[in-house]
Amino acid sequence: MSEQHAIIDIGSNTVRLVVYDGPSRAPGVVLNEKVTARLGKDVARSGLLGDKAMGVALSALARYAALLRVIGVDDVEVVATAAVRDARNGPEFLQAVRAAGLSPRLLTGEEEALTSAWGVLAAFPGVTGVAADLGGGSLELTELCGDHCEHGISLPVGTLRLPDLRARGSSEFGRAVRGSLRKAGWASGRDAPLFLVGGSWRTLARHAMVRLDWPIDDPHGFELAPEAALKICRSLARGKPILDLPRASASRLASLPDAAALLAALVREIAPSRLVFSAWGLREGLFYRKLGKATQAQDPLLAGVTGFARSFGVGPATATMIAGWTAALSPECDAADEKLRIAAAALSLAVMQIEPNLRAEQAMDWALRKRWIGIDARGRAMLAAAILANSGITAVPAEIAPLASPADFSRAIGWGLAIRLCRKLTGSAPQALADTALLPSGTQLTVALQPAAQALYSQALGKDHRLLAEWFGLEPAVDLRGALGKPPRSPAQTAVPVPRRGD
Repeated sequence: MSEQHAIIDIGSNTVRLVVYDGPSRAPGVVLNEKVTARLGKDVARSGLLGDKAMGVALSALARYAALLRVIGVDDVEVVATAAVRDARNGPEFLQAVRAAGLSPRLLTGEEEALTSAWGVLAAFPGVTGVAADLGGGSLELTELCGDHCEHGISLPVGTLRLPDLRARGSSEFGRAVRGSLRKAGWASGRDAPLFLVGGSWRTLARHAMVRLDWPIDDPHGFELAPEAALKICRSLARGKPILDLPRASASRLASLPDAAALLAALVREIAPSRLVFSAWGLREGLFYRKLGKATQAQDPLLAGVTGFARSFGVGPATATMIAGWTAALSPECDAADEKLRIAAAALSLAVMQIEPNLRAEQAMDWALRKRWIGIDARGRAMLAAAILANSGITAVPAEIAPLASPADFSRAIGWGLAIRLCRKLTGSAPQALADTALLPSGTQLTVALQPAAQALYSQALGKDHRLLAEWFGLEPAVDLRGALGKPPRSPAQTAVPVPRRGD
């Protein structure tokens, strides 16, 4: 039986199929396909799903059902949201979906809101604030409370409805948004983060990123201050030219002014402390709720990075052991930095499987552009610096310099240099890792070697040892006694010469 899991999301604007590979805290996507059916286009005006839209949607769903049979995916969850929920002919449409061999479940507005919020909590564990999921037919708002979510509401202000609402004028539009919030009894989110979910808002984030010359092009985790967001939203809402955004669909770009106008109204009404864009929402929430408690409790960054590194032959245990080998250099490392250090070890080992002339570029791409969950811009910059240092590059690229402090970069480069020395000394072999140790003490940075590991240390390794020691303002030393738990007692016990730079 296949371990893949499929979710089909019958939304008001698109009908999408996503196939996830295996039960994972950060699941890999092996298939992601959508069709823009615009099921909700006519619902606000006529109360009915249009025949053309239903035809497009049912054709896509028939393909999805056939494709899943061919692939052999047995675990399939199908959900329908606002357009089908609000349409008088929604039940007839769902019956046609069942005839295609699928088993759809119609979500209530509250279920849709809470499920999307769980997707945000899965991506940003432990956060508090508000999740705002903008779809074609509705906007869902939900309170995020660290380990759970509550008070989910659905408002009829989706992207397909916004043009008619905005046609009444900006003042009337603002009153309509305020009225929807008050009618639903919404009064949460002041001075708390507002997490934004949905394709239109991710497109807005990408517009802002290009406008700000942001070095990261994945909108997940991108943040804006409310004042900056209002400035950008007002410009877009007034019809100012939209920047060229590769990979943005024409329909997303067309909805951008309306989505910006709605966001500006929400920022004014809710008064959040900051805006955070999330690529995870309803589908990820559905997937996350299917996982066991132990899997849900895993760190999403480490789950994603170690799963990715495994495809390059790097086992999670190896990355953890190498991070442990370097731990003595970071005695005050907090949980967040420890997570980054393990991730840096895994990616540093993986990038060594790439052709040497491609490694630096690949390292930057993985750190800055790949969709990682559970990491912010600072963390991405530190990952990039560590992986580059693993290749012997200690200069911080100018493009990422604003993302972290000099102290952050210095720490990350130290990790990378230590990982470099470790993998070159031990070959990442468990026995060699157990027979060697890195011991900073006083003015020295000592490599301690058990007798069986003494031949591993060479003049070439001495240069990497010296580079690492000098980075921390120390002198390199080697202990041949195999005293892995303590540094050498005197310089006389440094039996292997450590060459100076240039020797």
